[in-house]
Amino acid sequence: MRHDIYGPIHKGLRLSGARMLILLGSTDWRDRTASADTLAALRLHLSLGREHLAHEEAEFHPALRLCDDGLADTLDHDHGDHGVSFGELEAMIAAVETADLPDTRSAAGHALYLRFSAFFADDLAHMAREELVAQPMLHARYDDAALMAMEGRVVGSIPPERMLAYNHIMLPGMNPAERAGFLSFLRQAAPPEAFVHLRDVVARDCLDPASHAQLLAELEVPVAA
Repeated sequence: MRHDIYGPIHKGLRLSGARMLILLGSTDWRDRTASADTLAALRLHLSLGREHLAHEEAEFHPALRLCDDGLADTLDHDHGDHGVSFGELEAMIAAVETADLPDTRSAAGHALYLRFSAFFADDLAHMAREELVAQPMLHARYDDAALMAMEGRVVGSIPPERMLAYNHIMLPGMNPAERAGFLSFLRQAAPPEAFVHLRDVVARDCLDPASHAQLLAELEVPVAA
């Protein structure tokens, strides 16, 4: 199987977006504390999504232009639309935060929920286009070593503390084989102490015990009795 440069982060963003949609729909917007917690989670999701687009534009889009200029233009246009959505969602977040009355805040929260649902639908379609159309083109032109080098530069550009936020959504979004393959890739790309922390602490915290034990077994890590 060829190296998948989109799958891990896209699975994480899909999982995070689905969780976000449920949270936005179930939050009691009359409660200021609950509202603030939900909006903080939404801001994190949006900031990770915005950064991900920048990573793709820096590493993947130039490579895609050598494969198909039209597709690269389409993906650039998608990213531009996402940028508009980010701005609108930020304005709607502010509207919830500044609403004085519980009923007004509830109405603003519901509007935010509906706007996010439309954005999430667009994002799902965009990510599918990249995996179904863009990735086969990259596979046809570049070998896995070149693709892993692109992905390695992206990973290397992310500060360690920020990488934790990405891993908390990516690891539970993957299936066991993908998870083991992703950590095997990071074992080569990341400093040894960072990899061990990811494997033994971050993965333990964001996976259920059985999934974490399976990951350690896939990585052939001895488990203490």
